[in-house]
Amino acid sequence: MHVAFFAASRPHYRMAAAIARLAEAHGAWHSLLIHALPPSVLSSLPVQATPRTLRTEPAEDALRSLLRTERPDALLVFGGGEAALAAGRAAVAEQVPLLHLEAGQRPAEAALRASHEFLDREALLRCCLDARQARTLEEEGIAEGVCVVGDALYDLFQEACSGLDPDAALARHQLTGAAFALASLDGLWLAAAPEERQAALRQLAEWGRLTDMRILLLSDMPSLPAPVPGVQRLPALPPLETLSLLCACRCLLTDSDSLLREAFYAGKRALVPASARPGQLALPLECGWHKPAPLHDPATLAELTAALAEPCPHPGLPEGSGRAVRRMTAAVMATLADRADGLL
Repeated sequence: MHVAFFAASRPHYRMAAAIARLAEAHGAWHSLLIHALPPSVLSSLPVQATPRTLRTEPAEDALRSLLRTERPDALLVFGGGEAALAAGRAAVAEQVPLLHLEAGQRPAEAALRASHEFLDREALLRCCLDARQARTLEEEGIAEGVCVVGDALYDLFQEACSGLDPDAALARHQLTGAAFALASLDGLWLAAAPEERQAALRQLAEWGRLTDMRILLLSDMPSLPAPVPGVQRLPALPPLETLSLLCACRCLLTDSDSLLREAFYAGKRALVPASARPGQLALPLECGWHKPAPLHDPATLAELTAALAEPCPHPGLPEGSGRAVRRMTAAVMATLADRADGLL
């Protein structure tokens, strides 16, 4: 059996590689990782014995051509952004069975919500992070092919813990522990005009001045404005380096759903731009562990930074945490076996 994965982000590539390695170790299928990552991002990922990997443009025509050439027995798509939607449409057009991992999300932004709804509607299998997302699908009349598997990113975080070294990361970047904040805002800035990005950098610098913090900006964007004093841009970093800095920082400011989840698992609190509010894992925002924040108001950001230092009980891990990679792999195997037997 030949199974393809499509990943448009660093975390999704890592999850796909983990599932593929487990499946191939059990002889369940041969895997192909299709990704839309630029070389700079791909080179920051750990060198591992991964299945065959192909890079493609995140456009429907390019993905259709690749699927026609490879003819996989199924395509597994993560998340629900623009590239994931293109992959899902390509699979439907080429009559390749579609399996949706991280299903059941319903973001507020209309286009992103429509993307998730399309993938969930067309998929044979829908793997949800928690029961809330499964209930969302049930309320929409999608009851079959739904399972709760937990968060595969938590599995990867657990796997990475033994290799984390915050002290070494601080030394490499000439930092002092808890004297800096990490910021990652590529999702919001992609659609922003150059002058808006420059203004945002100045506001980050003012936030750092008010809180006596250095701001480390994690960004994969090739065309950010010139740096400003107090804000240091870092290139794409390996996952262990990013997590080591995350564990050492005072707080995080990000619209990245994956970074928010990793911060939660690491016991680190974050500010979430109010215009972003990603929803894959809602628990940290609902319980007050992470806090929504106005990105363009440095004074309020400073007040919220102080609030993050106040004691707050960690609400515990979401349901299904641990062994999510195994649950996903088992769900995919069962679905493909049922389809081969004519049951789907």
